[in-house]
Amino acid sequence: MLNSSIRRLILDLYSYGCILFGEFKLTSGLTSPYYIDLRVIPSHPKLFRRVIEVYRVNVEKLNPQVIAGIATAGLPLASVLAYEMNLPLVYVRREERTHGTRRVVEGRAERGLNTVIVDDVATTGGSIARAVKELRNIGLKVEYAVVLVDREQGAVENLEKLNVKLKPVIKVSELINTLYEAKVIDEATYNRVTEYIRRWRCSGV
Repeated sequence: MLNSSIRRLILDLYSYGCILFGEFKLTSGLTSPYYIDLRVIPSHPKLFRRVIEVYRVNVEKLNPQVIAGIATAGLPLASVLAYEMNLPLVYVRREERTHGTRRVVEGRAERGLNTVIVDDVATTGGSIARAVKELRNIGLKVEYAVVLVDREQGAVENLEKLNVKLKPVIKVSELINTLYEAKVIDEATYNRVTEYIRRWRCSGV
């Protein structure tokens, strides 16, 4: 069950335009009746600070020695978090550079260090899975990934296959329930989104 501070955060994310309803195409290629846009968070310093504190509480439990971000949306979150926790930061590019060092992983960290991936939203887990592979390729130990929102569309199960545990701060079902209980969204929107979530759960992805 969500505590009051996370419920308040959900309502504030909605008021700042981070939670949208309509028809959207996701990075994964899937279509969705809602969209979580956390890229706007750094534009609002007070909200940004609260989100970073929420990440910190969840990440500290995992005893990280390195924070790994994923370009692009997860990078501002990971960067500030690493700074606040006084930990090294590395980040995974969306694609290999075609010039210079041609690295996929930027930054430096000693091999074998416990590395926690920090990203904004998880859908199927594809972006995180790619990051896991690249980070392990350079010798880092990766067992956990933390996201603010899990869309509950297979990321947990897909990452388990890589022996990585996904730790979401908020599940999308919790997010939708909170908005509906606060009368922020109407019943039609609530039913449309919950049915979408239910179909994914029943698909066994």
